[in-house]
Formats: sequence, structure tokens, C-alpha cells
Amino acid sequence: MRWAALLPLVELRLDMMQLSPENIELFALQCRQWVATCREGKYSERERTVQLSAAIRAGATYVDIEHESTDAYRKPLMELAKRLGTQVIISYHDFEKTPELSVLNGIIEQSQKKGADWVKLAVTANTAADAARIMSLYERHDRLIAFAMGDAGKITRIAAPFLGAPFTFASIDEARITAPGQLTEAQMKIIFQLLE
Repeated sequence: MRWAALLPLVELRLDMMQLSPENIELFALQCRQWVATCREGKYSERERTVQLSAAIRAGATYVDIEHESTDAYRKPLMELAKRLGTQVIISYHDFEKTPELSVLNGIIEQSQKKGADWVKLAVTANTAADAARIMSLYERHDRLIAFAMGDAGKITRIAAPFLGAPFTFASIDEARITAPGQLTEAQMKIIFQLLE
């Protein structure tokens, strides 16, 4: 994982790895800034709490907690994050569609009420209009990371940092793409150089 030290920000997908709390701490030493994420599926809620707590204690810049998570899971992680200076991202995903604006605005407002430092929306764009809907959210909301998955959503991944997101998502290479429409770090670098 030598590449971790070369990148400005890395997302550590704990649900896709087999790391002990000690290994999480060792990984953290190689990163400038990083997002700790542990999605449902591989681990129980208790195991996910252990993983994310270890990441927060190891100095994660951000911790990503799902919008639909229970209070019992979310609140202790958020309290630990606030105490140790880790910013909390509350994230919402839709792998089929881009919800209507009223639904998206509601999710953002609910996440802010739950105490999010940043709200992340990752939905699926099936049309250019879906992508435009996601990008329009930046006009109304601050502290937002919003983009769309799928081919129609690629433009939202490129536009997000220009619209106010602190970062966007790219994969290290094509073999490690974690979502439809995700560009590689090399592709993003070329696009941003051209835009500058």
C-alpha cells in the first residue's frame, strides 16, 4: 500500500479488507488524509463498530456512517469522532436511480439534524437530467459531497470539487473500481489538468 502516501486522500474500505485494529493503525501512518468506511454485509454491526472506532482512534480524517444506520450504531461512533477530531460523513446510496429533489433535500436535512459534518449522496444517474439534478444540490446546500454512479453520472464525479465538495472518488486503477462509472486516479488527473 505504498501508494497511500502518494495520494492526497485515501478511502479505506474496511469491509473489503481483513485488518485488525493494529493494522488499521499501521495503515493510518502511511496516509496524509483518509476516510474510514465499513459498509454492511461482511461484518456484524458490532464488528463494524470495532473497525470504525479503531480507525477514528488511529486518526481518520473522516468516518463514513450510513444515513439509514440505527441510533445505537451511529451515536457512539459520532461521539467518539467528535471527541477525537474526526469529521463525520453521513452517506446515502441509491444503486438504482436518482431520487426526486424533494427526497434528496430531505435526506440532506435529516443527515444534518443527525449531526453530520458532511453529507454524502451517491445515487445512480440513468440520464443526463439525473446528473444535473445531483449537481443542482450544491446551489442549496453546503458541506455536501454529491455525485452519481453510472456512465451518465461521470460528469458529477468530475464536477463535485468545483461545486464545493472537499473531494471526489476515483479508483487506483481499473482493476479496483468499486462503483459503476468510477474513473481511475490517472484519468481524473488528466481531466483536472485539462480543466486547469
